Amino acid sequence: MKKPAIDPLSSKLFTVSFFQGIGVGIWTFLSIFMLDLGGTGLHVGLLAFIPGLASTFMQMAWGRLGDRIGYSWRTVSMGFLVTSILSIPVLMSTRPWQLILASSFQALVGSMLEVATTVRFAEVLEPSKRARFMGIYNPLGFAGNICGSFAAGLLIPSIGYQYTFLGYTLMNLLVFLLIMNTLSSPSDSKYSFISLLRMAFAELKSSLGNLPLVFKEGGAYTNWCVGMSVRGFGIAMFGPVLTIYLVNILKATKPQIGAFNSIAFAMRLAGGPPLGVVVDKYGPKRVMMIGVFLAFLHPLVFMVVPEVAYLIPVYALSGLYWAFINSSWFAWQMNLIPKRRGLYTGVLGFINGLSWAFGPLVGGFLGDNVSLMISAVISACLILAGLILVSKVPENSQT
Repeated sequence: MKKPAIDPLSSKLFTVSFFQGIGVGIWTFLSIFMLDLGGTGLHVGLLAFIPGLASTFMQMAWGRLGDRIGYSWRTVSMGFLVTSILSIPVLMSTRPWQLILASSFQALVGSMLEVATTVRFAEVLEPSKRARFMGIYNPLGFAGNICGSFAAGLLIPSIGYQYTFLGYTLMNLLVFLLIMNTLSSPSDSKYSFISLLRMAFAELKSSLGNLPLVFKEGGAYTNWCVGMSVRGFGIAMFGPVLTIYLVNILKATKPQIGAFNSIAFAMRLAGGPPLGVVVDKYGPKRVMMIGVFLAFLHPLVFMVVPEVAYLIPVYALSGLYWAFINSSWFAWQMNLIPKRRGLYTGVLGFINGLSWAFGPLVGGFLGDNVSLMISAVISACLILAGLILVSKVPENSQT
């Protein structure tokens, strides 16, 4: 009997990716929401910094806990449920500081989701087909991003941010129900989320205390994490600059922003599947290097755009570099990661999380007080530094 092209597990995960992507596409307007609440570039930076910092310090704790008790699909589903519930205070915010605090609490409590999902993928995906799977999984998420971002751009002027952001709440709730009803099994862990959170906080002190030893034992994987995180700092630093330039200088409208985001997501969608095949056949390193180089060009090109119409190819470039990075990320990470996958997934979350927390804060501060162009140039230089560091990391831990 001929084996189906897509197995039942993959088809369910692909559906999860699409619905999650819709929610993420809607949530991309959070920084625009901040500006419309009267926030500054620094506020936009803080919106990424404080939630990012709150999540970052929990990553290794969740990783250590996962190595000790294991993560199940039920655990992953609880992460989506908590994220859905805690999005309500975020969308009800009426002041910049309220938005920052509500987002920070959501990030802190929901920080388990990324670690648990990565660990589950490492356990269930066949190593020789990981990149091919991610080459479909990620683009379906990007297809959802297109739908969510485009819809949000049209809906926000008509019904406002709160009702539009409810779409994010509902998408996360839908994913929770989907995983619980199609992937979770009676043998899954029965820990309540409160119990998991309490155990994770208990792991936090040990996680930070053992950090130097963990870094040393990580070898090539640690070096890869550092290089990718320097790259991440540069990309994250450009976020507030992009938002300020787009809204305050170029005067882009909400539908235009939604359309531009959709163009970027469409490039990810188109590039992901063929790049996944390339990664499985030839390895992830060269694909990643191309993606990071394109990311280096992005801030420099963006800041010389004279008017909104010229942003179409720039957003296409953004989508293209993310297609290269996303297609090769998981495969290269799994090639290098040590046996304690939960812990070392948390290590990446910790280092990279610090980059994505501090990057927007620095970018927003420089954009407000120095120069948007200077901030963009520094961002590009940091991405280039990350490219140089990553180029020195082997493709496999055995290399």
